[in-house]
Amino acid sequence: MPALGRLRSSGQAPRPENLLLSDALTTDLRESRSSSRIGMTTAAVASAIGFAVLASRLEFDEPTAFDRRVRRHARRHAFDAARVGLKPLFPIGLPGGYITIAYATAHWIHRRQRHGSRAIITAAWLGWVVHRAVKLGYYRERPPKPRARRRTDSYPSGHTTGATALAVATALVLGRDKLISARRAAAIALGAPALMGAYRVVADDHWATDVIGGWLLGAAVGISCYAALGEQRRRVPRVVRSKGVITELESTSRRPRRRGRRERQSFSA
Repeated sequence: MPALGRLRSSGQAPRPENLLLSDALTTDLRESRSSSRIGMTTAAVASAIGFAVLASRLEFDEPTAFDRRVRRHARRHAFDAARVGLKPLFPIGLPGGYITIAYATAHWIHRRQRHGSRAIITAAWLGWVVHRAVKLGYYRERPPKPRARRRTDSYPSGHTTGATALAVATALVLGRDKLISARRAAAIALGAPALMGAYRVVADDHWATDVIGGWLLGAAVGISCYAALGEQRRRVPRVVRSKGVITELESTSRRPRRRGRRERQSFSA
């Protein structure tokens, strides 16, 4: 690329190997971006299909054998300490909690002049909107509790859906820009949803399959938002030729830099 930059300033005729290098680099970057987006889209679609298949197998007022077994185990006294320790997650799993975290994280990323803020904010909002939209047409009873009103908005877990959507989108953005290590990104993408899901089951607010549905729906939302809005715009070199001479070298993903008066005069000369 330095050779191409010198050609632009000197006005020399381009060498064939420089043109081939530029064309190959442009093709590689475009193919890499396309394959990454296809992979993300495939993962999001697979998660959405899994969520729909699970929903089709659940009954309105009859929990599965798996749900009964997990609930019986989670209600043991051995988990009393976990119930108390995880209780602070309740306000975080509300829309006002994780959407606020999304805005704070996006501001932190924006101050470091990185891309992906829109993906994180959109994932948090869609995590709330999508799960509420599902519950408008899908009904399932929550685990019964003494002296508690009957609720039919069990599937999917809203806390788990929102936390998963935010965690997945945040981990993808931060990991891509190397703002955190790959290990920490994986801990955010997997650990935060796991903790929120475990809390909802231990607190006896949801069935285990509600949490699994929240993981699947949240992952679909988070991955989709990253694929659509979070991909960093990469510099793709483009050579502009005029009468066989390279006259400009700019990026197709950013606006060309405006030249000063002296630079324009030297270039035209």
